[in-house]
Amino acid sequence: MKVLHISKNLVGGIGTVVKTLLKLFPLNKSLNLDSPLKNNNIFNKYRDLKDSFANEYKKYNLIHLHGAWTLHILLFKKKLHIPVLISPHGALDRISLQKSKYKKKLVKYLYMKSVYENATFFHALTDKEAQDIRDYGIKNIPIAIIPNGIDFEERLVINHKLQERLLKLAENRKIILSLSRLHESKGIEILIESFEKICHNNNKNVLFIVGAGDEKYNSFLFNKITDSRLENNIFLLGEMLDADKNTVYNISNLFVLPSLNEGFPLTVLEAYRQKIPVITTTATPFEEIADKKCGWYIEPTVDNIYSTLMYATSLHNEDLKKMGKIGYEWMNKNYNLKIVNSMYQDLYLWLITKENKPDYMISNR
Repeated sequence: MKVLHISKNLVGGIGTVVKTLLKLFPLNKSLNLDSPLKNNNIFNKYRDLKDSFANEYKKYNLIHLHGAWTLHILLFKKKLHIPVLISPHGALDRISLQKSKYKKKLVKYLYMKSVYENATFFHALTDKEAQDIRDYGIKNIPIAIIPNGIDFEERLVINHKLQERLLKLAENRKIILSLSRLHESKGIEILIESFEKICHNNNKNVLFIVGAGDEKYNSFLFNKITDSRLENNIFLLGEMLDADKNTVYNISNLFVLPSLNEGFPLTVLEAYRQKIPVITTTATPFEEIADKKCGWYIEPTVDNIYSTLMYATSLHNEDLKKMGKIGYEWMNKNYNLKIVNSMYQDLYLWLITKENKPDYMISNR
């Protein structure tokens, strides 16, 4: 079973999904706009990608296209003679479509919708995303709903030197972690405003913000922190990967994802893997958090985040750990990579062989 994955690049949430699938199926390969390194110009990169794709795709049984909007989707202006599976990864969400909405409307009618209609099948992360695909105008192509997953059995390596440095920075205060791409849609600004109110009432907490963003937005966040005189309470730690990322989760008491717009964030799964209770918003698909009593599921406003943080930070660390353990059991049962990979394998095999159609995960809405 040879699958060729096409994506903008191999970073971020989509990149993590693609890299995981490449590990699962050894005969898989990925092509993306960062693969051909001969040119820096995006159009030249696309030309190189197009050439690579033309030489490669006939060697594969299936094409899996990830994402939207960037030039890599233009590879599918014409219908191919092999199955094409498309994963929008949240790109068709109502809020996502509002950003640069006139440009996206133009792109939709120029090529996006016609490219998407050349697909054999769609993959959605949630029921809501399946509806987003239908609302976009893709009516007659079947959809498989497969969530993201992570390896709950992975041995997590810890950077002990970094751990020591971060604990020293925290000075015995409760550690609240926010880890995501630094972007307006992630709600970092309202988190900072909420935490400023927290510090006026309780100075026994520290906020670690981990992630990468463009230089302009990073400077904006830094100035927001310094203008509020919170340099000793909020720390922008930059991007952390692999052992460093495991480490910052390892020392945290609470994880906060205050997003205004999300698809299916892996960071919530990662936090629960390390038994940390989560505060997240209704922009994410984890409404069960409230029912399971392993965290908080709230509207993304300053007041909601503030009041939730006030309550959560008032709890004893042992109570927070109990909540984290409940979240671990729930996530491991539903979003373990073994379960998710099995679903992908069933879908890939059916698309290639047309045998054993996995009806239990197909949406025809």
